[in-house]
Amino acid sequence: MNPQESSPFFSRNPPPTPDNPLSFNGRFGRLSFIGWYTFFHIVMFFVGFGLTLFTGVINLTSLNVDSQLLQTFASATGLSYTLLLLVYLYFSMVLISRRLHDLNKSGWWMLWLFVPVLNVLFILYLLLAAGNTNPNQYGWPRPSAVWEKILAWLMIILTVLSILATGSLVSFMMGSGQIETPQEVIQKGTAYF
Repeated sequence: MNPQESSPFFSRNPPPTPDNPLSFNGRFGRLSFIGWYTFFHIVMFFVGFGLTLFTGVINLTSLNVDSQLLQTFASATGLSYTLLLLVYLYFSMVLISRRLHDLNKSGWWMLWLFVPVLNVLFILYLLLAAGNTNPNQYGWPRPSAVWEKILAWLMIILTVLSILATGSLVSFMMGSGQIETPQEVIQKGTAYF
């Protein structure tokens, strides 16, 4: 018997297959998932903002919102926003499905996003759970590109900083009396009984 046939150490790796990050096939690790999600949201923000300016829903010179907003969304502009929403939903499903594939789960697990309270736990699971390091039924692990890692770490740092800044602002406002503490809200709310 040939030692190359019996030992996995001597076995050959399968030839690399081209990976299309915008298809349902394949896997995304944590950093790739966060990086692509950040990139996708930045692109969608600028496309949505450009569409809003192009259609005249918002006028930057007067900073006014179109008074005929309801009629605007019922017209061709509304159709373009609907198309933008469908593109957003499709690519969100692609990213979540690929992340689930890295966890060796079916893409149908994304239906947990429709269950209140559990959807928050599901998102934390997607962000924090370690993927399989070995090949699974969805393919080989996909290495994260450098730009994906940079965007992912930038998003993680900005998220932590925004949480700290929000906590500091709320603490300052409670201390200065600009907003009431939870104890004051309870005392004022129960004073009527």
